[in-house]
Amino acid sequence: MIIPKLRPQPCTFAALLTVCLLSLNNPSNAEEDGISEQAYLQDFPVVLSASRLSQPLSEAPNAMTVIDRSMIKASGFRTIADVFRLVPGMYVGNLNGHTPVVAYHGSTEEYSRRMQVLIDGRSVYLPPFSTVDWEDIPLNMEDIERIEVVRGPAAASYGANSLQGVINIITRDAASVSGATISATKGSYGVADMAAHLGKTGEELDYRITLAHREDAGYGSAVMNDGKLTNQINLRTNYHPEGANSFDIQLGYSDSTRGMGTAGKPEDIFRDVKVASSFQQATWLHSHENGDEIKLHYYHINRDYRDDIFTPAYSVARVFARTTADRHDLELQQVTQLSEANRLVWGAGVRSDYVESKEYLAVPYTFSQSRLFAHDEWKVNPSTLINAGAMLENDGLGHTNASPKLALNYHVTPQHTLRASSSVAYRTPATLEEKANIPNAYVSRGGVRPEKSLAKEIGYRGEYDSSAITLDLRAYDDQISDIIYIDPALTILPFNFANIYSANYHGYESTLKYRWSDDSNVIVNFARQFVRCEATGTLTNPYLAPVLQGLMDECPLAVPDYSGSILLIQQLTSNMQFSAGYYHQANLKMLAATPQSLMNRVDLRVANSFGKPGQAGSGELALVVQNAFQDGYTKYSIVPETDNIQFGRRAYVAASINF
Repeated sequence: MIIPKLRPQPCTFAALLTVCLLSLNNPSNAEEDGISEQAYLQDFPVVLSASRLSQPLSEAPNAMTVIDRSMIKASGFRTIADVFRLVPGMYVGNLNGHTPVVAYHGSTEEYSRRMQVLIDGRSVYLPPFSTVDWEDIPLNMEDIERIEVVRGPAAASYGANSLQGVINIITRDAASVSGATISATKGSYGVADMAAHLGKTGEELDYRITLAHREDAGYGSAVMNDGKLTNQINLRTNYHPEGANSFDIQLGYSDSTRGMGTAGKPEDIFRDVKVASSFQQATWLHSHENGDEIKLHYYHINRDYRDDIFTPAYSVARVFARTTADRHDLELQQVTQLSEANRLVWGAGVRSDYVESKEYLAVPYTFSQSRLFAHDEWKVNPSTLINAGAMLENDGLGHTNASPKLALNYHVTPQHTLRASSSVAYRTPATLEEKANIPNAYVSRGGVRPEKSLAKEIGYRGEYDSSAITLDLRAYDDQISDIIYIDPALTILPFNFANIYSANYHGYESTLKYRWSDDSNVIVNFARQFVRCEATGTLTNPYLAPVLQGLMDECPLAVPDYSGSILLIQQLTSNMQFSAGYYHQANLKMLAATPQSLMNRVDLRVANSFGKPGQAGSGELALVVQNAFQDGYTKYSIVPETDNIQFGRRAYVAASINF
């Protein structure tokens, strides 16, 4: 493969700070301060997602949030999307009871396309919308080991759709479950969940199997038909015949029925839709004694969405919308220890996406994509670390994008680190934006350019009182150009998609953690966000320019001025735990949506464990109350009939037992 010569990208912000810090850091200063290499090898939290290298949080090139199993359990959340309320700057809303909206620094509409979502390295963004169906991922909450959220562009490591950040969900490995566990949840709003976990570890083979059923009645409103019922099966097995090689196989299937429809709308009558998703994933890992490794990773995803709408006049059901998406992805990655102070990860991958939708596209499409990436970690000296990387990507739509990144981490002391970075990232147009063919709605003329981001950030991470207190601060400035939006070709339908405007996102975020015992801590997140938008494209119909300008004037409302969360976990006795979550979000109004009210939500959880942990007969009984004080915040809405529907107080009991 011939790699074109890349032009130097603007990075004066990071380069200037690099020069300044390096000028302050000479061997004599390090010796006088008594700082040694060993001082930096303390047991700091280690993450995998920022650069594809295993790194302490203090050495990652991005600000990151790590949500572990204990936090997920203490939160009392039933759905994956809700967990991201624990991430500073993250917006979580709901279009209805089964369609969450998750976006970092706001979003223009329900399809938040600017953040990559991975599960064990498997991207779950699928055409034609290039978004994530959070309720249809074949993954049970109890199988999540931790979630790593890269807060900021990471296209140098993960390519398109990593424009604003990356969510990497890491599941429990095959050896983590030994024996059997059954759990059940029952509560208001029709909540009725069940799950069974079975696992076994062996000298050469480990496996775990999960069967799960999840069901509820959505918002419980007579205006919306939004209940859901989902059945899932998931298998993970690991074969490790000897220390140098391991083979990891994962299989999953999800089948769900969802309510759709709005009361009083003949074109959107009450009905059920069917969604089926499956995946197969295989990973071969070869490790060397010196830390080098080679990984070959393949996965296949299939998703089928079927909406049978009932026509009362003829009492006949017909297929209203059916969309099938299919993906194959193969990637080779190598980690090489170039020297004691330098590590390199590089690799290449190919992907094939197939999408068919008679409702949204004129014909089926297949897109073949390829990528080449590299990331270098260089420890200049014990206190200075430079991360530099880039990805070259052919998106299959006629665009070849280069996404470079440069970051500097400077350890003022082993416990206090400053970070500065600059990067370029892109978002490939969704299939629907490039190829839409929906008569009387959207007909794309094609030729849409990728969105582009130039991002800069500075950050600080500090540890106090022997790591009992940690503080993470981040200030950022992201300039996104060529944003794709609706271009009304006429004053009547159909509409086109085009590069319409640019936006500047800036602000600051903070996370404070205080742990006073192994099982008790508090985590406080806070974000202050701003956005400015400017019309930069040309509308096909110039008479609609005032309409576009009106949207630009509303753009600052697309992110909440203030948002944050507090999660308190207190071990009351050896068997009883209490936790409380507070979630705040200021008023906001996403483009083309109705305003959402202020949110001040409080969730409570009390759990009592019994028996010896991990042994037969042990388990837990928990009571969870969500929105305990009945805060009347409204949901995300694009349909006037559902504007004022609120998330009501709900409670449920969860029980589990080990065999």
